[in-house]
Amino acid sequence: MKLDRKTLLLISGATVLFVFAAVLCIAAWSIATAPASGLERPKVTDWMQAWGSIAGVFAGLAAAGAAAALLLHERHRAATAERLLEQERAENALHVPRSVVALPARFGGGVNPNGEQYIDQVHLAVYNHGSTGIRNVAVIVALPEGGPRLLLARAAMLGPGGRWPIDQKSGKPVWYPGPSNIGTLDATVTLCFIDYTNQAWRITSDGEVAPTTTPYFEAEGAAEFPVV
Repeated sequence: MKLDRKTLLLISGATVLFVFAAVLCIAAWSIATAPASGLERPKVTDWMQAWGSIAGVFAGLAAAGAAAALLLHERHRAATAERLLEQERAENALHVPRSVVALPARFGGGVNPNGEQYIDQVHLAVYNHGSTGIRNVAVIVALPEGGPRLLLARAAMLGPGGRWPIDQKSGKPVWYPGPSNIGTLDATVTLCFIDYTNQAWRITSDGEVAPTTTPYFEAEGAAEFPVV
């Protein structure tokens, strides 16, 4: 833990008091063991006064140590409380995007005279199970097995408890090179939208949830059923 200036001063002061107490202990021991010749030998009251001073120093040292320990404890409690608050805020922020889901995409299409598969229709639905509306909703469908990404329609607003069915046809069929039949494709659906706090989100059908500052970069300049 990184200590601030006040805590360092407390620890330094306690260290100084300890050194001072040690010096007093040495002085008291010298007085107690001084030879009888020469000056008058210190009396019992002198010893009691010296040891009383040392006890006072140790009491002050203990008080300083307790104050420093209390300060460190309060700092730790404050840091823990702040960390828990941040975690709670992060969980609350994720409540809105986790309430928005998309059903798996289904596709319509066929095979051209050259034997190439194509897609000309996408069906899916977006649900907002949250208690607040979302806006500027965009849908991107990524086809598996080397297939393209399809940029679908947008919705200006999807209210709380709202359902947005998408049954979008393409005026220009999209070639799909994958070996799987288009009727059995397991595509990844990405939703981009802005919540009521003006935060932009990007979520996918595989569970990824992430804030973003450019939620519609995939769809810039896109026409109906374009390929990225």
